[in-house]
Amino acid sequence: MKPLAAQALLAFSVVPALAWGQAAAPAHVVRDLESLQPHTLSAQELQQLMPGAAVRRVNEKGNSQGWTNGADGSFVASSDNRATSGRASTAPGKWHITDDGRYCVLIEWKHTDAEEWCRAVIKTSDGYYAAKSDRLGTEKVYRLEITGAGR
Repeated sequence: MKPLAAQALLAFSVVPALAWGQAAAPAHVVRDLESLQPHTLSAQELQQLMPGAAVRRVNEKGNSQGWTNGADGSFVASSDNRATSGRASTAPGKWHITDDGRYCVLIEWKHTDAEEWCRAVIKTSDGYYAAKSDRLGTEKVYRLEITGAGR
């Protein structure tokens, strides 16, 4: 293979991986997780996993966000805001688990609207995903990195 062709092949194989990690759009829908042995976590499983856990994600705008769930239901979120203002920020937040097993978050950003959502958490052989519903195959899923505490 000629050097230029090899560079082009390398570029095409690396770009999709970089784009997924930085893309604002979700990488999958619920049905795409079927080959990854998905298991939707129950309220009890989430109560074991989430206190003290560090959560990282890329939001729908493309900003990397992270926080560590406090045992008291609070956290301080940080965002790199790379897809919006480019200036990192922090904000207070709260989390809880609903009786029907959804992980809920409220982040009170200072310079933008508050962020509030509840999601089912799906554990797979590839990590964790969050979705509004795990029952609809076309529902978008978002990758969550969950480390620490109950893991």
